[in-house]
Amino acid sequence: MKIIGKGIDMLENEKPIDVFYDMDISQICQHFSKSRNTVDKAVAKLVKDYPDKDWKYKNPETRRITIKAEGVEKLSNYFRKEKHEVSTVEMELRYENDKLKAIIEEKEKSQQKIEQLYQERLAIELEKHQQTFLLEQKSKDETIEKLESENQMLKEENSSIESMKKEIEEYKKKEEEYNSKSFFYRLTHKF
Repeated sequence: MKIIGKGIDMLENEKPIDVFYDMDISQICQHFSKSRNTVDKAVAKLVKDYPDKDWKYKNPETRRITIKAEGVEKLSNYFRKEKHEVSTVEMELRYENDKLKAIIEEKEKSQQKIEQLYQERLAIELEKHQQTFLLEQKSKDETIEKLESENQMLKEENSSIESMKKEIEEYKKKEEEYNSKSFFYRLTHKF
């Protein structure tokens, strides 16, 4: 028994996957639910269209006229075109294909939601870090202002102390002058 497959990739070719094997005329009638007369006409057309293929032969084991797998595949296409039928395998594959498409769509939607959530979280994190940075910057600016004002106060105090020192020195000089004058005055007054 010879088996062949057709239409390997459903997504690329959009062709059904069917498995065919050598069948005699009665099996073909039963498999495709066709009358003997219809199958005989189809086999005659097959032999006429493909005379060099030798798809029709007499099986020595069963002693029946048998069609090779490739010929059965051609008959299948002919019968499907005639009635616009869809094989059960093709129907199952279409159903599976639809399921896969739905799964892919769902996956893409989920991926988009995840991407959106990621972007939102990233924006929140950036906002949070920016707020933290601004607070730290504000705190640093306030500290700098405070230190500058303290520095200014210290400078003012220092200048005040310097001026006081000068005043004290002047008072000391005046006191010395006074004391020296008063000493001379007392001394001269006694005499």
